[in-house]
Amino acid sequence: MKRLLIIGAGGFGREMATAAREAAGFGVDFSLGGFLDDNPGALDGFANYPPVVGGIDSYVPGKDDVFVSAIGDTEVRRKCVEKLAARGAEFIPVIHRTASVGTNVRIGRGSFIANNVVLTADVTVGEHACVFHNSSIGHDTVLGDFSHVYAVCSLGGSVRVGAGARIYPGSVVLPRRKIGERAVVGAGSTVVVDVDAGSTVFGSPAKPLE
Repeated sequence: MKRLLIIGAGGFGREMATAAREAAGFGVDFSLGGFLDDNPGALDGFANYPPVVGGIDSYVPGKDDVFVSAIGDTEVRRKCVEKLAARGAEFIPVIHRTASVGTNVRIGRGSFIANNVVLTADVTVGEHACVFHNSSIGHDTVLGDFSHVYAVCSLGGSVRVGAGARIYPGSVVLPRRKIGERAVVGAGSTVVVDVDAGSTVFGSPAKPLE
């Protein structure tokens, strides 16, 4: 059995640990081995979690180790993943057992699919991407590597979300819209037109923030 190590022992890491215990394959394909965090005291005051077993910058992956990242900042997440991948780290997706994963859905390595997520049909989730609880992703949608779709979002069919983009909680993206790389959609927004790469939009309808 593989040993899952979670990169980051902050709030997202603790959420990931909880989800991993309720994920498909837990106890059969992998166990929960602990966290990697450069702060060895990151879990001080928090009970019922496995320990911090090493630092991100220094840990050398073992033959039975597998990894998933739980760092919310997508650029920091990317850098940490690249550091460990350069040392031979193997990344696996963590998919909560309550998620609905439809026909021909593809989920990349290192990605996280939280509880009660719906991935309808022919959805592609890139590597190291995250879809948080109670979000729905419509048919033929593509989520780029390291993108985040936060809780209670609804993306229509054939949406394209660029690498590193973030869609914050409660947002709605209409069908066939494009969210550019590293773009940010603010909480509770309604995206009715394409969002340029690197821009931040907010509101209903969503408009660029100056």
